[in-house]
Amino acid sequence: MQVMMDDNNIMLSTISLVPVQNSDNCEKITKVHNLNGDRWNLVKLLFLYILQGVPLGFSDAFPILLKSKKFSYYDQAIFSVSTWPFTFKILWAPLVDSIYCPSVGRRKMWLVPVYILLGTCLLVCSLYINGWLSNTGDLNVIPLTVVWLIINCLAATQDIVVDGWACSMLQKHNIHYSSMCNATGQSLGSFLGYAVVLLLRSETFCNKWLRFYPKSGGIITLKGYLYFWGIVYFVAAACVSKFKSEIQPSAGQKGLGVLNTYKLLWDIIKLPNVKILGAIFLTGKIGFATVDTVTNMEFMEAGVSENNIVIIGIMVFLVKLVVPIAMTKTTNSMKSMDVYMQCIPYRLLHGLAFTLLLYYTPTLLRTGGIVQTCFYTMLGFTYITHQIFSFIMYVIYLSFVSKVSDPNFGGIYMTLLCTFANVSLAITKTGSLWLVDVLTFKQCTTNSQNYCAAPTLIKSCRAAGGKCSTIIDGFYAEIVISSVLGVLWFYLIKKPLINLHLSDRKNWLVYNEENVVKVNVNDTI
Repeated sequence: MQVMMDDNNIMLSTISLVPVQNSDNCEKITKVHNLNGDRWNLVKLLFLYILQGVPLGFSDAFPILLKSKKFSYYDQAIFSVSTWPFTFKILWAPLVDSIYCPSVGRRKMWLVPVYILLGTCLLVCSLYINGWLSNTGDLNVIPLTVVWLIINCLAATQDIVVDGWACSMLQKHNIHYSSMCNATGQSLGSFLGYAVVLLLRSETFCNKWLRFYPKSGGIITLKGYLYFWGIVYFVAAACVSKFKSEIQPSAGQKGLGVLNTYKLLWDIIKLPNVKILGAIFLTGKIGFATVDTVTNMEFMEAGVSENNIVIIGIMVFLVKLVVPIAMTKTTNSMKSMDVYMQCIPYRLLHGLAFTLLLYYTPTLLRTGGIVQTCFYTMLGFTYITHQIFSFIMYVIYLSFVSKVSDPNFGGIYMTLLCTFANVSLAITKTGSLWLVDVLTFKQCTTNSQNYCAAPTLIKSCRAAGGKCSTIIDGFYAEIVISSVLGVLWFYLIKKPLINLHLSDRKNWLVYNEENVVKVNVNDTI
C-alpha cells in the first residue's frame, strides 16, 4: 500500500489490482515462518520501493524551490498538475497488470523500460533545471511541469509494477513483509528526494550545521543531485534486467484480464454505497485544501526560511511514523468513524491558528530573541498537531475502505475507493494555488487606477517609483471561503458517513454469492 505525502498533504493509493483476501497472488497467511530464502528478496524489494519514493520527494521539494525563486501561485498551480498521475493511475493499472511478454517477465517487461526512461528524464531535467528556475513565468514553468508530469507517470507505473511484483517476489508465508518494505522504502526515498536536496544545497544550513568553516554554496547542487539519481535509475535498470529472475505466473496468478477489470470497476461504481462514499470524499478536501497546500509558501513569503520549513517537515515526518501504531486499536473498533468525525472540527480550527500565526509572523521575526524562539515553537507545535489530526483521519479512512471492500476483489475495490480521495486532493490542490492570485487585490502606491493585475502594470508601477501594495491577501480570503465550505461539508456528510459505517457488509459486495462472475483466469492480453 502506498502513501504519498508532503508536509501537509496525503495522497492515498493501494497495492496493485490484487484482492486483499482469497487471492491467488497474495493468499491469507495463517502461519508464521522464518525469513529463510527471502532475506535477499526483502533487500531488493526495499531498494525498489526507495526508488519509487524518490520522485515523490522531488515533487514535494519543487513547490518550495519555486516559491524561493519567487514564482507566482499561478505558476505553482500549473506545476501541481504534474502530480496528478498518481491520482489517476487506476486508469492504466489493468493494462500494466495484464500486458506482458512471458519470455521477458511480467514485471521486468515494464520495470526496466520505466527505469531507463526515468533516468533519461532526470538527466534531461538536470541539464535545464538551472535555466528553468532562473526566471519566473510560463516559458519556464511549463517545460518543468511537462518533464515532471512524464516522470510522475513513469513513477506511478513503477508503483503498479512493484506492488504487483511484491506479491510474487516473497514466499507466501512472508508476504506480509511487503507492506513494511513499502512504507519504509517509500518514506526513505521521499526523504532523499525532499529533505536531503533542500537542506544540503542550502549554504546557510551547511555552514551552520555541517561545516567547521563557512564556504559559499551548499554541499550539493540541484543539478548534480538530479544527475546522480538519473544514473542510479540506469544502474537499477541494468541490475533488475541482469540479476533479478522472475517466476512466470501460474494460471491462478494472471488476474482478471483487461476487459473484465474495467467491467468490474464500473460494477463497483454502480453500488449505492459506493456512490454515496464517492460523493462524500470527492468533496472531502474542500475545507482543508488551502491550509494543506498554501501554508508553507505563505510562511516563506512572510519571512520563515526555507531551511526552517524543511526542518519542521522532518519533525512532522517523524510524527507520521508514530500515529499508525498509536491508532491500531481505534481503527479496529466500532467507534473509529466517530473519531474521524471528531477530528474534522479540530482540523478546520487549525486554519484559524495558522492564519493568526501568519499575520503576526513578520512582527515576531523582527523582534528576535526569546520571542522568535517562542514563535518557532508555536509554529512547529501547530504543524505537528495539524498533521496528527490529518493523519488520524487518513488512517481511519484507509482502515474503513479495507474493511468494506469486497474480499473477492479487494485490491481493485480499495484502489477505486482511495481514488475518490486522491481526485479531491489533486483538484483542490491545483485550485487552491490558482485562487490565491485570483483573490489577491493590489494597488500601485503612485497610481490608484493601477491594480497591478498584470506583469506590464507591475513594471509600470515600479517605473513610476511606486510599488504594488496588497489590499486584500488572497490567502486570507481563501481561508475564510474554504473554512465556511468545510463547516457545511461537515454537517452535510456527518449522518450519511455514519450510516455507511454501520451499513450491512453485504451492501458493499459487488455480486451476490450466487451471481459471482466466473472469470476465465487465462483471459489476459
